[in-house]
Amino acid sequence: MLERLQIHNYALIEDRHIEFGDGFTVITGETGAGKSIILGALSLLMGERVENHVIRSGAESATVNASFIFDGDISEEVSAFLNERGVELEEGTLLLSRTIKKTGRSSALLQGRMIPQSDLGSLSSHLFEISAQRDHQSLLKADAQRTALDRAGGCLTEVSAYRTQWNEYQRIKKELSEQKRLFEAALREEEFLRFAKEEIDKVDPKEGEDESLNQEIHRLSSFEQIHDALNRTTTILHSYDGSSILSSLQNAKIELEGALKGDSTLSSFTTRLEESAIEIQDIYESLRDHLNSLTFSEEELDRLQSRLAQIQRLKKKYGPSLERVLAFKEEIDQKLSLRDDGEIRLSKLEKRVTQQKEILFHAGMDLRKKRQAAGVLLADEVQARLRTLGMKEALFEIRFSEIPPAIHGIDEISFMICANPGLDLHSIDEVASGGELSRIMLALKVTLAQKDELPTLIFDEVDAGIGGSVAVAVAHELALLGKSHQVIVITHLASIASKADCHLTVSKRVEGGMSYSHIARVEGAERQAEIARMLSGDSSSEESLNHARSLLSER
Repeated sequence: MLERLQIHNYALIEDRHIEFGDGFTVITGETGAGKSIILGALSLLMGERVENHVIRSGAESATVNASFIFDGDISEEVSAFLNERGVELEEGTLLLSRTIKKTGRSSALLQGRMIPQSDLGSLSSHLFEISAQRDHQSLLKADAQRTALDRAGGCLTEVSAYRTQWNEYQRIKKELSEQKRLFEAALREEEFLRFAKEEIDKVDPKEGEDESLNQEIHRLSSFEQIHDALNRTTTILHSYDGSSILSSLQNAKIELEGALKGDSTLSSFTTRLEESAIEIQDIYESLRDHLNSLTFSEEELDRLQSRLAQIQRLKKKYGPSLERVLAFKEEIDQKLSLRDDGEIRLSKLEKRVTQQKEILFHAGMDLRKKRQAAGVLLADEVQARLRTLGMKEALFEIRFSEIPPAIHGIDEISFMICANPGLDLHSIDEVASGGELSRIMLALKVTLAQKDELPTLIFDEVDAGIGGSVAVAVAHELALLGKSHQVIVITHLASIASKADCHLTVSKRVEGGMSYSHIARVEGAERQAEIARMLSGDSSSEESLNHARSLLSER
């Protein structure tokens, strides 16, 4: 539950700590005193975007800190959130913080550690919920009604199973659509593809062939130059007129051997000269053999040039590189294969789509049965609660309308109400009376909250459009909800405030030309005076005080 809220430089609040207890807490005060500031501060912790004008005049930033204490087990959602981020509770306490600056920048902390703003909102959604009159609009929408029913009726397992089949259905349909597109494209391109394949197959190029052809053509074109150069090289290495390199090396070795007789350290040089002579002899023989093997054919040169020209034409049409030409040939083979086998593939995919649609429908039927059973129970509970809230003849029903399979199921869900006997049921968004709408929403909120694991529920303007015995009934429902949840209510009605376990008041005063909101817990005579003020506007009237004492004694 929410244990403490600290607000610093937020709107009219300079620096205040608010202590909360379990059970039912009310916050009261004159209009404009700053009650809504508390909601605004809590909204910061939900990760909502806030303009920097809420920062108190003269301050550079505003900060809201909240501590939540866990006496029992932590919900699975909160536990999973903390475990994923390696965060541990400190003595059963969780600390959240949000700071906004005049620069527009914002920061969020969890247990003193910086976290993304989205994470802060995600965690807060599992810790508390704020229900204000403006939030009633959400439950007027079909999506919100369906989500509320699923949560209240324990339908989430069936929802997940249906969603899995829906995703598979969409995947197969997408695959079928893509295959149809490719098949139709293959039909349109078939004539061109077959011509291109025939042209490429006729040349039958090999990978890297254009480079090897260029090298061979260059060699043949340079035949005379290569032949003359090799001939001169072999002559230099091994001529017969005594001036070759080999004969010079042999003469050098003979001369060195004469010196070796007097200096044995020169032996390594004679060995190296001998090895050099052997290596050069081998080079000479290899070049000589290559020279003897050289041949030139004008016909072969023409053939190679013609072959290269064919490959160049393919590259120009389907390239620009030979690698791309060969890749294009593979694409052609795949497309023509798709054309040949396309009808069979499409038939198989269409069959799979039909089969998956049937599986999806069965999953939708399972979800429908679970929702309908939950809907009957939820409608009965809401209707009973409406009657305690002064709508004694009201009829409430959850209606199901069959629709084609959609991402959320095979039914559209509508919350229906008949506030006056003899009239038809209508969707709750058609209810004209603000007071009736407030009571319907309260009945829904309280019923859903009792089935929810959220530990803290915050209500603002829950008393809009009601009074008298209805207000007493609303107070009873809130007090009952406070037995299982921490309930915090901002109210203007004494009949509601008098039933709370804890009473906080908000007041405003001006000091030194600045406005300040003060928050205090009231008990005893102070609480009687606040209840009296709410009754008549006069906290000192004996009649109002007696009425206040009477209301408080009925708790």
